[in-house]
Amino acid sequence: MSAPSALSRIHGCLVGAVVGEASALAGLAGAHGRGTGLEPGPGPLGLGPAGQLTLFTADGLLEAIEWANDGVHADEAACVWLASLRWVSGQGIPLSPSAPAAQPRWLDSQEGVRVPAAAQPAWVVSLAGGEMGSTARPLGLEFDDAGAAAHAAPFGLVPHIPAAGVLKMSAEGAALTHGAPVAVQTAVAVASFTHFLSLGADALTALGSARAQVASLRSPDAKVLGALDAAVREGVAGDAATAHDGDASVALRGAAAAVLAAESAVQSGDRHDAAFATGVSLAAAAGSDAAAIAGALLGTLWGRDSVTDAWSSRTAGVAAADGLADRFARLTGA
Repeated sequence: MSAPSALSRIHGCLVGAVVGEASALAGLAGAHGRGTGLEPGPGPLGLGPAGQLTLFTADGLLEAIEWANDGVHADEAACVWLASLRWVSGQGIPLSPSAPAAQPRWLDSQEGVRVPAAAQPAWVVSLAGGEMGSTARPLGLEFDDAGAAAHAAPFGLVPHIPAAGVLKMSAEGAALTHGAPVAVQTAVAVASFTHFLSLGADALTALGSARAQVASLRSPDAKVLGALDAAVREGVAGDAATAHDGDASVALRGAAAAVLAAESAVQSGDRHDAAFATGVSLAAAAGSDAAAIAGALLGTLWGRDSVTDAWSSRTAGVAAADGLADRFARLTGA
């Protein structure tokens, strides 16, 4: 397989995230990483919060790029916040009267992207309150889960942005909902990992570069650094990789280890689509957020064609993800 194009990596990232989460929520990703996860099973696959918000995050960045192309500066975090408010509204969650009215965009009318989630994550209250969080004034200090990290990959897709810019954007994006350092820095790790993969790095190199970005922070979180180190040192073995509870670092370790294992499977001769399914299945042992992260990372690494067709052909929202990826690539010159 030749190196994927920038366009294919963008498609792979967005589609990989929505398919990864949807397959985990539907139970197709093998329990605790056992099996290939390729069994088709009945019925369509629906998107959860991570898949939907991955698309709305990308759309918020796209809106900021549209403004920039028109010669008008727009704050990326503010655009992502407005996009997130559109998502919350579509979930049927009442917004505070102080929340700004976000105008609908193309994405809002696409099938499968605003379906109310079966279980709403607790951190949606950060968006419903009508106040925009920031790294200076983060919201949701009590939330230390991987919810922000699960839709952070699009921050790593914006071309011509240095690694430090990706770090800043992803930290500000995470602070819209999460205030716990482990949650914010896990989002930084995921966005940075995506960034280096999009530049053509292999998974192990990209992981090391993402770790360096986290380590460069003023107060790097030991759990985040430890999760990345454990993914390299211990892989998917051990209780930490199969725990469904815990803070965001558990999902990060599970996803990162799964990506490395999938890359190793390809190096041993597996097809990319089979390795994608294996990687997502391994990550799903750490929860659906981890599966979404692994799907986004593997899709960025290998491109759109690597996303398992047995899942993507049945996942609601894939057409929207592909359409959004085309728009994103066209406006960024990818």
